[in-house]
This record gives sequence, C-alpha cells and structure tokens, in this order.
Amino acid sequence: MSASPVQSVCVVLPSQNSAAIEQIANVFTRHISERCGGQVKISNDAPLTVELAIEEGFGPEGFSIGQGGKDVIRITGNDDRGLLYGIGKFLRTSRYDGGGFTPGDWRGTDAPKGSFRAIYAATHFNNFYEAAPALEVQQYLEDVALWGANAVIVHFPAWQFKGFDDPAARKILEQIRRLLKAARSVGLKVGLIQAPGQGFATAPKEILATKYPDGLARRGDLGVNVCPGNPAGHDYLMELCGQLMDEYKDVGLDYFVFWPYDEGGCGCSRCWPWGAEGYPRLSRDIALMARTKFPGLETILSTWCYDTPPAGEWEGLAGFLGQDNDWLDYVMADSHEDFPRYPLDEGVPGGLPLLNFPEISMWGRHPWGGSGANPLPARFERLWRMTGGKLVGGMPYSEGISDDMNKIVCFQFYWEPDRTADEILREYIAFEYSPDVVDDVLAAIHLLEETWVDPKAEAEKVMKAHEIIKEVDAKLPPQASRAWRWRILYLRSLIDVERLAGDHPTGAYAKAIEELVEIYHAQNARGSVHPR
Repeated sequence: MSASPVQSVCVVLPSQNSAAIEQIANVFTRHISERCGGQVKISNDAPLTVELAIEEGFGPEGFSIGQGGKDVIRITGNDDRGLLYGIGKFLRTSRYDGGGFTPGDWRGTDAPKGSFRAIYAATHFNNFYEAAPALEVQQYLEDVALWGANAVIVHFPAWQFKGFDDPAARKILEQIRRLLKAARSVGLKVGLIQAPGQGFATAPKEILATKYPDGLARRGDLGVNVCPGNPAGHDYLMELCGQLMDEYKDVGLDYFVFWPYDEGGCGCSRCWPWGAEGYPRLSRDIALMARTKFPGLETILSTWCYDTPPAGEWEGLAGFLGQDNDWLDYVMADSHEDFPRYPLDEGVPGGLPLLNFPEISMWGRHPWGGSGANPLPARFERLWRMTGGKLVGGMPYSEGISDDMNKIVCFQFYWEPDRTADEILREYIAFEYSPDVVDDVLAAIHLLEETWVDPKAEAEKVMKAHEIIKEVDAKLPPQASRAWRWRILYLRSLIDVERLAGDHPTGAYAKAIEELVEIYHAQNARGSVHPR
C-alpha cells in the first residue's frame, strides 16, 4: 500500500442507482467508519474519491477496480452483486488504523467460478441468527456477502411448534422474514431449506412415519416425521410446505433446498429406502408446487447421510433421476466426515451440477461455539481438494459466528477453486486484525486447529498459541482488538489454556464464557449452542 492515509472519503454513487446499490454503499461507509473512525461522506471535498458504477463486461457477479483519475478509485460491478464483491475486495486490501484509512493498491478484474455460494444461517436453538438483534444479524450477513456469498438460506423448524398459529412459530417466521429481507437489501438471493417429511409437534399419530429399519440414530427423528406414502400424510406435508412458502410471497424465494434426514424420513415399505423412494418423490411434488408459486425458483436435493450404512440410496436416486429430473437443478452431497465417494466415482445422479455442505460449526467439539473461534482451514482445504474440481459451489452450515473463518475459507474456494486456505486467511487476518500481524496470527490458527480435538494431548501447542495471541493483542489497533472477531479468537486460546487445569480453572475461564455468551446473545440458547 503506497497511498497515504486519509481521514475522509467521498463516495460517488451511479447516476441510476437502486435501493440495493444504496445499501451496498452504506455497507462500504460502515466498514470504514467502524474500522478506523474515518469520516465517510457524500461530498466533493474529501482527499479520496471512490466512484461506484455498474457496467456489464466482467461476467455475472464480476467486478473491476481501477483508477478513475488522480485520487479517484473506480469500483465497477457487472451487476449489483458484482459491485458488492468489488467493494469487499477493495475494503479487505486496504488498511485501517490510527492514521486513518489507507486505500489498497489491488487493481484488476475478478469474477466467481462457482455459481451457488449460499450461507445456511440455521435459525433454531435460540442461536445467534435467532436471538441477536435484527440489525446485528443483518450487518453480519452483509459482512459475509463481501467475501462472495450470493444467497442466504434459512430453515423453519416445524418440529418445535404446534402449528403456524403457535406464538413461538410466529416469532421465528418473522425473524426469518427479517433475515431474508436483509439479504435482499444488498441484492442477495434467498431460499428455504426444509426436510419435506417433517411435521409439526401436533401431527396426527395415524400419519406418523415408521422408524427406519436400520435403526440408525444419526438420522434425526424427533417423533414428528410424517409418512408421505400414506395419502393423508402426503396431503398434510404438501399443505404444510405450501403454507410455509406463502409466508414469504412478499419477499420471494429463489431456492428451495430439500433435506433427507434430521428431521424427515420414513421406513415403511412404500418409502424405504428413504433417499431413493419416499424422499425424492415427495421432493418432486413439492418442487412442482413451489415453481407455481415462485416462477424461476431453483431446487436443490441434498443427499446428506445417504447410505450410512448402505441401503441402496445412491443407486436408487440415480435410477430415479435418470428417468425424471426436470424438477431439479442441483444435487448436494456431504457428510459428517469425508466427502461421499459415490458422486465422485460414479457421477452425480441425473447428471446434475454438484454442491457441497461443509459442516463448519459442529465438527469436533460441543457445544458448538462454546470455546470461541473454531478455525479449521486444513480440514476444509483437504475436503475441498477431495472433490477434484467437480463442485459448482456449496452451502456451509452455520450455527452462528464462531465459524466465521471457516465460512470465509469456503466462500473463497467457491469463488476461486485454486486458492489455498492460507492465502485466504492471510487476507482475512490483514482485513479483520492488521496487516502487521498476519504471520503470527496464521501460526496461531494452525496451532489452534492442531489442538482442536484434544487440547490436553497437545498442551505445549495450546500454551504456544495463547502466547502468540497475547503478544498480538498488545499490538492491534483499538478498533481491531475490541471487535468480536478478535475477541472470539483470543478467548478460544484462553479457554483452551484454562481447560488444561481440568476441574480447577481460574476465574478467567468463567469470565471468558460470560463474554462469549454476550457476543453470541446466547443467554437463552439451548445447550448445543450455549457456552458453558
């Protein structure tokens, strides 16, 4: 960065702008103001001018950053989202400190390789997405979008409620509406992810599903799975999904993601194996209904936990989609551990584009987020390389904000498949903390990943990571050291050290947990997402 720091910036919007472009400009000004206290104003008397423009020619969602004249930087998006991503690149290649805002010197054009780059913001268990103030959640989704996310997918957990009129259901339906509108406000696409066989807690007993014949507990079943092989059960599920879609007719839906298990599934002779019989048939019926309500809607069929243990689900789905796949746009695959081999070795059922579903929140420790940040760059790079370039995108599964680094790694893989996790994290560290601490923080992150599964077995590395983090903490600009992204990383290293003491941690442990609860808004969270 050769430019000098400035205390104010002039932002020039396109002559023909939209509500989305105005909100994208607001995201830009918010980041500069929060990170360095710089005064960003719409005027012509600032020492630096940033012109925003929309101009085709860079590919869908692409952008260009170039000089528009002396002390003028021009960020041009191929479309609204392209402008958002261009601003993201400019912001994270710039510098923020006590001297003010120093614009980055990255110049060029860029566009995403992967077409589907969605965050699944799970809304259940009173986690961050459900419990945090609406503005805070909106700003977080905007921040993630700066790294390349182009869609926000949410879930309505019917099993928690008695029906659509249940006050608790109305509350979460409204929270989902706020999330979707927040995503729309910066031009992102939106969608729902539902287990189509999931019913309300009040589902009649006579239509409930039969237990899975293999008795496998990892396929979730909270007692309200409904059998679509039963005509009354099929009608019930169709009505439930149709009414759920109608809740968001004012917002609009771009995607509907079908989920096979946890919850959903029936083991009766008409539905089993679920992934090859009852599930794709029911999903097809719902997809056809959804497209009448939302023309242009795209559908995604997840195959999560297929054939664990083998039940003929992959082969059966291949046969089903080989005969009938006009209702489907993508197949999604992933698991708790390694990426499933079937679509890599045998081809994607129906010859459809393939997506992944990285488990960025839950893997390795419980409660999720209970230790602070959980960076796992080596794990997700290994899983990404395993897919051999056969993915066109994916949808990381997020339970909150402790997985922030993992999200960014995944979204940048979708954007540019050849990037390494370390390259991505170097950019993240420079942006979120400081360009001066990149090497040290990256070293600490690697140590934190190496000690993730069993800190006590790696006590020396645990102590080393905390020492590095403490030294960095003393060097950071105040805005960075107080920001939640640094605090959850700092607290992670501290909590791991405290846990080495077994049942006798110091008072610092309790204070660290209390701070995480405040950051996550987890005061009323369920055990899975409540630090303790």
